[in-house]
Amino acid sequence: MNTYFIIIYVICGIYMILNFKYDIQMFQQNSYRIPRYWKWLKNNFASAWRLVDVAALLIPQLSAFMVMLVAMAKIWMTLKKKYKKPLVFTKRVWRLYSVTAALASAAFIITAIATANSNADTLGYAPATITLGVMLLLSIFSFIPMIVADIILIPVEKMIQQRYVNDAKRILRSMPDLKIVGITGSYGKTSTKHYLHRILSEKYDVLMTPGSYNTPMGVVRTVREYLKPYNEIFICEMGAKQRGDIKEICDIVHPQMGIITAVGPMHLESFKTLDN
Repeated sequence: MNTYFIIIYVICGIYMILNFKYDIQMFQQNSYRIPRYWKWLKNNFASAWRLVDVAALLIPQLSAFMVMLVAMAKIWMTLKKKYKKPLVFTKRVWRLYSVTAALASAAFIITAIATANSNADTLGYAPATITLGVMLLLSIFSFIPMIVADIILIPVEKMIQQRYVNDAKRILRSMPDLKIVGITGSYGKTSTKHYLHRILSEKYDVLMTPGSYNTPMGVVRTVREYLKPYNEIFICEMGAKQRGDIKEICDIVHPQMGIITAVGPMHLESFKTLDN
């Protein structure tokens, strides 16, 4: 393998890793749930972002230099782009990222070894070009190794999450006088949370879930990392995208009071009906 292809592999490898980052970011925003992520992916896969990769892959006698230029342009665009909800690098994200990268690296290494032992071109492509094509395929379909990595990690994540949930429940049991207020609704949750926190803080020591920590594990993290023995009220924002989500959080924190801001059509894609 010459220096020319090594440089191209490194640049395309960086682009592939950034693709993994984007997929994991979207996976995180879909609560690490494959069915939710799959619905999002079906509506977003056929974008210009991936179609350029597909076009490059289909070009006869794939031009490695052109692929490198495209990858460099996309790396620059990716690093420049700003997101409303950037990826939060939790320990789970690092585990998912590591296993995804390991799977992709294994596919690349196996292809490189297999083609290196072949002296003849395959389907008109040189061995180095085939290896680059595999890397490009991994970039186009970067969600596949990520989903496989998530499936591999399911037993690990369940064990870790249950340990965190049990710890949060233990902390809450140790504070029997703590008043817990749950806030949910199609919109206005965060604003209502801040209004209530401002009012109650005049008289009580109040903790509210920070930022958008409104998922079960976000609430668990708030309890484990932010709740103090002297807190008197805990305002818990509860997000939901499907039936059962609110029950899951309530089974953890058991709020004595609840506020429903509104029931509207904001999440019909996952709830299906207003009744749900």
